[in-house]
Amino acid sequence: MLAQIPNGLSALRFALAGIWIELAAHAHQGRLAFAIVAIVAAGSDFIDGRIARRLGVASGSGRWLDGIADVSFVLAALFCEATAGAIPFYIPILIAVSFSQYAIDSVVIGPPATGPIKSRLGHWGGIINYALVITLAIAPPPAFPGAIACGLSPLLAIFYTAAISERAWLYYRAR
Repeated sequence: MLAQIPNGLSALRFALAGIWIELAAHAHQGRLAFAIVAIVAAGSDFIDGRIARRLGVASGSGRWLDGIADVSFVLAALFCEATAGAIPFYIPILIAVSFSQYAIDSVVIGPPATGPIKSRLGHWGGIINYALVITLAIAPPPAFPGAIACGLSPLLAIFYTAAISERAWLYYRAR
């Protein structure tokens, strides 16, 4: 039973993605609900792997579940925010392309059973993704700091493009 806690924490992010979509679909104005959802999602991502390693149940399938749950939550939140005009649509699109490439490369370069291949930029991308979601949850544009996050969108696009380039380089080097 304890062995399922990490996977349960990862799976929780799928439910939180649905909650975010539901809040956004009904034009929920209270940012506290969005902030709670974002912080719970980030917290579950922070502790699921640590708990899995502590319990000795870390696995390739658990790492895949973690990554897919992360990107599902982040994309649900950021597509909703882009629809609301808080950020440009190219941000969640670049995240989706980057993660897709990451997943494909991980299967092509390494055995899928070991889980996705780690990437420095990918790790920082995950942190940036959650920071962006939390920022937009708490104070979307035109409020501060959401306006800053929106204004930094071109720099975020450069970062995600660099992450995509890094993955392409890893694939090229592995061949």
